Amino acid sequence: MKKNLILLFIIGLQLNAFAQTKYGGWRVHLPYLKNNTIAAVGTKLYCGSLSGLFTFQTDDASIERLSKVNGLSDVEVTLVRHNPEKNCTVIIYQNANIDIIDHKTNAIYNIPDIFIKNIIGLKRINHLSFFENKVYLACSFGIVVLDIDRKQTITDYQKLGPEGTQLEFFSVSIFNNSIYGCTQKGIFTASLDANNLNFYGNWKVINPAKATLSEVFKGELYVVIDSVLNTFDGSTNIWTPFSPKMNVNSMQLVNQKLVLVSPQQILIKNSDGSSKSFAKYSFRNDATLDARGYLSMVDNTYGLTIDRPESNNTDYYYPNGPTAKTFGKMTFANGKLWVAGGSVNERWDPLVYNSSKFYTYSNNTWFNYTNENTPIINTASDFIVVKKNPKGNDMYISSFGTGVFEIENELVVKKFDDSNSSLQHLSVTDTTYKPLLSGGMDFDNNGNLWVSNFGVNKPISVKTPAKWYSFYVGTGGNEFGWLTCDDYNNKWVLSLKDKGILVYNDNGTISNSNDDSYKYLTKETGQGALPSNSVLCVSKDLNGEMWIGTTQGLTILSNPGNIFNTKNTSFDARQIIIKVGSNYEIFLGKEQINCIKVDPSNRKWIGTPNGAWLVSEDGYTVIKNFTISNSPLLSANVIEIGIDETSGEVFFGTEKGIISYMGDATNGSASFGQVEIFPNPVRPEYTGLISLRGLALSATVKFTDIEGNMVYETSANGGFATWDGRNFSGRRVSTGVYLIFSANKDGSQTHVGKLLFIN
Repeated sequence: MKKNLILLFIIGLQLNAFAQTKYGGWRVHLPYLKNNTIAAVGTKLYCGSLSGLFTFQTDDASIERLSKVNGLSDVEVTLVRHNPEKNCTVIIYQNANIDIIDHKTNAIYNIPDIFIKNIIGLKRINHLSFFENKVYLACSFGIVVLDIDRKQTITDYQKLGPEGTQLEFFSVSIFNNSIYGCTQKGIFTASLDANNLNFYGNWKVINPAKATLSEVFKGELYVVIDSVLNTFDGSTNIWTPFSPKMNVNSMQLVNQKLVLVSPQQILIKNSDGSSKSFAKYSFRNDATLDARGYLSMVDNTYGLTIDRPESNNTDYYYPNGPTAKTFGKMTFANGKLWVAGGSVNERWDPLVYNSSKFYTYSNNTWFNYTNENTPIINTASDFIVVKKNPKGNDMYISSFGTGVFEIENELVVKKFDDSNSSLQHLSVTDTTYKPLLSGGMDFDNNGNLWVSNFGVNKPISVKTPAKWYSFYVGTGGNEFGWLTCDDYNNKWVLSLKDKGILVYNDNGTISNSNDDSYKYLTKETGQGALPSNSVLCVSKDLNGEMWIGTTQGLTILSNPGNIFNTKNTSFDARQIIIKVGSNYEIFLGKEQINCIKVDPSNRKWIGTPNGAWLVSEDGYTVIKNFTISNSPLLSANVIEIGIDETSGEVFFGTEKGIISYMGDATNGSASFGQVEIFPNPVRPEYTGLISLRGLALSATVKFTDIEGNMVYETSANGGFATWDGRNFSGRRVSTGVYLIFSANKDGSQTHVGKLLFIN
């Protein structure tokens, strides 16, 4: 009877636990439509792209993303090939890193030998061939041989070109106990039994024409020579053009069949000499046959394509994700994460023509705004900022090329440009296209939308409920970037070309520009004392302080309301001085600060070219520091950060795409919401943190055993709290039911929860 009661209690707890990624968990958010390589592994298809890797299970059509989160070593996949004899799959990355998946043990082995090798010039793996227990790799600098059993490279052959010059190999194959390598200068060959294959004189050129791809099939070597597929039987130096005549960009040997991919068709060559052509599948990047014998392909448009001959249908599969891995600013609004799909560089060079529009994310699903579902944005590009009106539900997104678009109820309803607003286009000689570069954008406390307008005479515009206005801000320049409004009616605008920050104030009279004020903050003492005039970001925290990121470090301006105070002759920012050992140093001194985001607990997430930092409210305590060596970050260069203030999930935009981390700070309110506990019950194998979500703002949280003895106490970050399951002595608590008592700041609101521990 006691066991049944515990079981019912567990079921009840599980129903109340929230179905979210656990605290501290990671997940990737990458586009998977454009794929360049595919391999069949049993009943799975492995599809690789410069965004990552996913698998498709042919039995049940399930899809799984493979990434650094679940064991891969890198991101940008250029080649995937399976060795059925060794039951392993080799994954090649753009940076020449290598992973091998051993399907016998489900282990992933990283072989970074080429990646870390000191090589002058380009370092790239173009092609691979399996032979016995080895993998032969055709590289930009020569040929590398990898031992599958030992999971390491064992030799390489370099400087095989004329007179020992460096030579790129596009492909390599083992045929008749010899190595055949395809190069710009012809087909090079040498016997596997030859001595000193590192000496170029031991190689000979059997065909001087450019060769790009090779594969061995049914006693013949198939080679693409001068863009035409040829065959070679090895008995004579005669190369026979393949029939039908075709160029080939991919070849795979699968189950005694050769799959040939050309720009015009896919052809399957059978072992009996017969063949089947699929002319309807043009411009595919790679193809294979799945376990059912179905033709399976990848390309730059449709993700994974599978031809189903029994129904004469074509099916398309890919994981849900954003359209592209590019992004501008991220913001959380109306229960969703909004991501602008464009980008600008540090110099804000105009006219990048990034056609990715913008994306939203909620309930584990990405929705992409495209030309097809939103025709009004058809001619727009380079969307870089999206903002919500704090006084309403309307939203706006700026295009660095087309203007500003209004969004109502998640539909784009209106475009603002020089025909219906104060925004101006650039003066250009080409009258067929007049770029309107609306850049930074933010709302003030009154719901007015302020926009920086790059490169025009009046570079600051504002949309009020009544009309648009634009402002001239002196001779200091007209090239402005990101814009942030503070609590004192100041507009902080990044002045480009190393000119610091423009701070502009309309004096509460938008329609009257005669009483406006503006000044520049620079690195000069008494004029801002910024670490550098090259400012990359400005963020307002929950106390109204302005956190400023530059190419040379981080700084804080604590009293932004005093900038235009005539009695305040100095308005310098301050840097954070921390103690390191017996010395004091500037925190993130000389570090480039790409972005700063404030979480619901007023802590700061900081993105840099060397990872991401989470610091305390005042910046003096480092809470977390994520790098590519201690986390699954896709790239060390964290360019943008977005925070889901409801779940606590933190999104890192890197140069290789978006990845998220389940953080521990959420929006709190004066009263308790639906308090969710995860995991509940806590099973013996679980060693992570226990999370509580939905608490009152900064609530106190106390954990007691069933007899009322307190075992732990903490405070919520916003509406989120965690516990490691250990008591005050650092020991894991015993099996049993634990009560969770929490109260808001003044004790007027309380909540009691239950948690079951099983050891």
